[in-house]
Amino acid sequence: MTTEILTPDQLTDISNAYRSERNLLLRESDWTHVTDTKLTAEEQTAWANYRQALRDITTQPGFPTDIIWPERP
Repeated sequence: MTTEILTPDQLTDISNAYRSERNLLLRESDWTHVTDTKLTAEEQTAWANYRQALRDITTQPGFPTDIIWPERP
C-alpha cells in the first residue's frame, strides 16, 4: 500500500473544496432554524446537532484528508 504525500497547495485545495461542500449543506438546512418551521423540538435539536457537526468538520483530527460527515436527520 502506498501513501500519497500531498503538497501544501493540494491540501489547501482539498480543504477549500470540503469547506464549500460543508457550506452548501449548511445553506440547504437553513430552513430548519426559521421561526415558523413545523419541526418538533426533538427534530429541531437533531438539526441543530447536525449543523454543529458540519461546522466542526474542520476541527476533526483528519481534516482535510479524512473526514467523517454527519448524517442528515
